[in-house]
Amino acid sequence: MKESVLWRRLDRAVGMRLRARYKNKESGVAMVMALMFILVVLLTSTLLLGILLSQALPYRNNSRNAQGKVAAEAGLQAGLSFLRTTESYYETGNYDKLMPATTADPSKTSLDETYAVETATASSSATGTAKVVTLNYVPVNDTTSGTTAVSTSSSTHDQKLSYRIQIGYYDGDPNAGGKLVTDTTKLSTVKYAVVVSYGYVNRYPDGRAAGTENDPVRTAAALYKFGQAKENNGGGGGGGSPMRNKPMEDNGSPWIVVSSYKRDANGDLDEIVSENNVNDNGLLWGDHLKKAVPDPRNDLCFVATTDAKGNIDPNKSAIDGSAVRVFRKAVQVGSTNTFKYSDYCKKNGAYRRLNQWVYGKDDSIRLASDKSLCMTGVDITHRSVKGGIGKDGVIRLTTCGSSYSPAVSDGKIVPGVGNTWDDQGYDTSAELADANSLLNKYQKWGFYYGFVNAGYVNFPKNGSANQNEPQYSVGPIRGSGSDYQHTLFQTMYAQRIASADITPNAKWGQCDADVSSTQYGDNSIGGNACFLASSQWVESFPDKGSKVGMTFAESLGAGGESGWNTNQIVSNSGACMQAWNNGTEVGTKQCNVNAAPSYSYCYGTLMNGTGNLGSDGQGSWTYPCPVASTGTNWKVDSIWYDRGQDATSTSVGRKLTTIVSYWAQSGYRPYSNGDLKVKCYYVNSATVGEVLRNKEGACPLDISNTNTFYRYEYVGKDSIFNYKFVLASTADTSTPLCLTEMTNGIEGYTYINEPGTTGLANDYFNHLGRYTPMVVLQKCTKSSTNALGETLYPQQWNGPIVVPTHGLVTASYTPEVKASISYASSKYVDAANWKW
Repeated sequence: MKESVLWRRLDRAVGMRLRARYKNKESGVAMVMALMFILVVLLTSTLLLGILLSQALPYRNNSRNAQGKVAAEAGLQAGLSFLRTTESYYETGNYDKLMPATTADPSKTSLDETYAVETATASSSATGTAKVVTLNYVPVNDTTSGTTAVSTSSSTHDQKLSYRIQIGYYDGDPNAGGKLVTDTTKLSTVKYAVVVSYGYVNRYPDGRAAGTENDPVRTAAALYKFGQAKENNGGGGGGGSPMRNKPMEDNGSPWIVVSSYKRDANGDLDEIVSENNVNDNGLLWGDHLKKAVPDPRNDLCFVATTDAKGNIDPNKSAIDGSAVRVFRKAVQVGSTNTFKYSDYCKKNGAYRRLNQWVYGKDDSIRLASDKSLCMTGVDITHRSVKGGIGKDGVIRLTTCGSSYSPAVSDGKIVPGVGNTWDDQGYDTSAELADANSLLNKYQKWGFYYGFVNAGYVNFPKNGSANQNEPQYSVGPIRGSGSDYQHTLFQTMYAQRIASADITPNAKWGQCDADVSSTQYGDNSIGGNACFLASSQWVESFPDKGSKVGMTFAESLGAGGESGWNTNQIVSNSGACMQAWNNGTEVGTKQCNVNAAPSYSYCYGTLMNGTGNLGSDGQGSWTYPCPVASTGTNWKVDSIWYDRGQDATSTSVGRKLTTIVSYWAQSGYRPYSNGDLKVKCYYVNSATVGEVLRNKEGACPLDISNTNTFYRYEYVGKDSIFNYKFVLASTADTSTPLCLTEMTNGIEGYTYINEPGTTGLANDYFNHLGRYTPMVVLQKCTKSSTNALGETLYPQQWNGPIVVPTHGLVTASYTPEVKASISYASSKYVDAANWKW
């Protein structure tokens, strides 16, 4: 000890003084020195131990934190991957895919890695809870699913890493006031999602069955914004062609022949110069066939107002209670052949959040920028009979109700079965029992020469005590008679009024009956403002859809519920394949959206005032309905085929099928009476330009026959077969042939003279009826373009329409997805449970 450096220094500092004090006597000095030496050593050791511990413990915690971070990051990526997958469903309106059908159960290890729905604590919710998507336990390096205890032996210690994730949906940016979507019926309002990932180290230290659970070590959160599809050559108008001043069927000049066009900085059509106006009854000849487009002055668009009175501010959003204004898509510049497009209707311009609409599979009409807002008709107090107030009203946007339709429930209408459609995809009983249904909120719309409310109003028997009490959508549809009040119906129309507070009158065409260059007002109310109006509930609307001097409605370039579920084949322009009784050729026309329970196609003649029903359900109407009929007609757009499946890594998912219609002597319907017959669809030969036809008789499934097709669903981004009908005998050749909607003005297809006619080139879309594109075999292509450089998909049938199209011709396309602008940003948050 005396030889140590510490002793020598201590001796020099203290020992010499002690010896001097005791006059150089060593007695007692050595003991004091030894005690002091021990004290210094202990103090030094204590300081060193503190330093060592301060370095060792953080290292251990840093290692644990790093492991927790790894687990949390893995969970975050899994959650974002889930959102990227579901976004494809979101874009096509399948909002229910955002919430899995499985209910979470943490006690079941079999559900650990299955996306499920659980009820989570939600401080931002009025109920204190919210439905969120979850993955309960996903091991990173644990093969036991946490069922075994963690060994603490130094030789076998194994850190078990795992994560748990939760995903909540918001109607806006949660960092800017966005609200948590807690109602699963409001998933259409989702715009953002938050993924929270909890990273665990040894989550179940004593084994899962013991019930003890450690807190997460690290928690990470990511904000995900649902993207919008980037589009190639966006169209020149917004929200489809919901109305035209004159129908395409009218004589006159429905076309212009494009000489040149310009687009603005946003890619919207800004100006068209025409070669001339076509004043030859709509017939097109020679090179004009591929240059013609409908006169844009004839097309109208809808714009949501930003207040309840009817004013429009492009810097604001629509509100609950907004009205809907109507504007002309383009106007003529003086007397020139130049047509200038309106900013109100440009789909990428200043009014883009207000002028895009979706006529969805649930038969609602939603604002595309806020799908929680639906077009709503006036309630049943608005009637002129039985004590009603006798007033029409403007269409308002109100919060959408819950959805019911065959396309939503994936039901199927089957011919020859039963007297009603209750068991064929329409669940009217449940729909009426749901106070929040679209039907009960006057937000469900069928289409037959115009939008018709899917509900109807009856009254008890005349002379009864409660004869004036309305019964909404209850009982049979009734015509004139002494026993009961005529059933009441509701439709939409366009009306010029000064503001949304003024009562409109049910007169079609009040916003001009002819094509002109007069725009319908400006951002402010008054002047030439034109509003979309709802009729009161009336016995009939005989001027609806008139072809002479009346505003003509179209269904927003979409078919509502129409599709495979309703036995309809819808083109990408929103029109349906139709066959006529007076010929064998097949063309496309506006879909007859026969929305339950009013069935506007079935009772069209009754609604238009040209037919009648007696109290026994018989009468002079001839259209098919799910009740007894004396008519012999059939529903011309009811066409059947076998649905395929989306492609997988091992299969293209195609389905060999025939295309047929069913009809009976007592009318085509799901009806047990009558001799059920079959119309078979075919082409004469496997030749480009052959028209699709139909004939009564057998329709054998045979790949070598010209009545047999392969039906493809989604195959892949760059596939030429997405949602196509391919003539089966050509499908595996170098030149497969697809059924094509032969609209005018498209390139890349062969126009040939129609066999058996006078040889007019435009018979492809003018032979069956004025503007009725025929369905023709053409070489399969991914897409085509038209005279305005717009991308079209005339060979896609019953496929998703990602964004609203723009009418039957002008922009009947689905924009090609080039990229997604969805994004995610992440951060680490408090390790305590996220409270949403």
